[in-house]
Amino acid sequence: MESKPEYIESFIQSENVKIHYLDWGGSGQPLVLIHGLGDSPYIFQEIASALKTNFRIIAYSRRGHYKSVALDARYNNDELVSDLKLLVDKLNLKKVNLLGWSMGGNEISEFAIRYPDRTNRLIYLEAGYDMSDKEFEILLKSLPQSFLPSPLDLQTLDSYRKWYHSFWFPDIEWNETIESNLKASIHVNKDSSITTIPDDCISKLILKSAMKYHRKYDKITAPALIIYTRPFFYPSSQDPSIVKLYTSIESDLMSDWRIKSMNRIRREFNNATIIEMPNGSHTSLIFSSRDRLINSIRTFLFDFY
Repeated sequence: MESKPEYIESFIQSENVKIHYLDWGGSGQPLVLIHGLGDSPYIFQEIASALKTNFRIIAYSRRGHYKSVALDARYNNDELVSDLKLLVDKLNLKKVNLLGWSMGGNEISEFAIRYPDRTNRLIYLEAGYDMSDKEFEILLKSLPQSFLPSPLDLQTLDSYRKWYHSFWFPDIEWNETIESNLKASIHVNKDSSITTIPDDCISKLILKSAMKYHRKYDKITAPALIIYTRPFFYPSSQDPSIVKLYTSIESDLMSDWRIKSMNRIRREFNNATIIEMPNGSHTSLIFSSRDRLINSIRTFLFDFY
């Protein structure tokens, strides 16, 4: 017998978009969690379960992801912020804390600028990098393989799972949360092949739009917690040439960009706290540094109350 989910699954919609979300309930101030490119709200299951004892936890699928559909096929940051505002309004959340992971930092930045009276505090989970910086484009070109799977990787669920694990979570043992996130990020076709959600076309549109948005940190009045970790990526295989390349990416690109990003945040933010997690990468820190991460978020938000 399957256990009952800890969350309620539902939808909100407007004329141009239908947004899927998970609501873990919980008491206290609302905390809205925003996943990165290619993920789903299921990636937050462990964090949500831990934090719902102190906060009302909601995570939603960004447009083009899982069951969220953009009828206007627009993926720029203005539309993404509008989706977040729609969620906050429809759920009657007067004032919210926002956590954005990776490119989710774009939405929370602009939301806080546009709606300061609706924003309590911001948490940038490995989202303290401005994707309009030249370094991000260099990073994409430096990877030994595309962040999108090859046709061979998409032949079956098993082949896709193998690629997904080795590329995004090579330093983490497979677990139920990653499996749930994977299944919410694909469609299994009749011939057993895999189509990703979002598909390659939409993923590229989202990424292109994200790289055009330049953050205006100095316009944000809400206190912010900026969480980093290192290295940015773990090698996708133990092939010596791949290991050497990833080591080079970290030492020659990411280390300097991380310092540059931190210094900019210190200069421009009105009230920002920067911390580094002890373990994990850009994608795996929620598992490798789980307890430290949860305690840091809880302490930061309780500080406000």
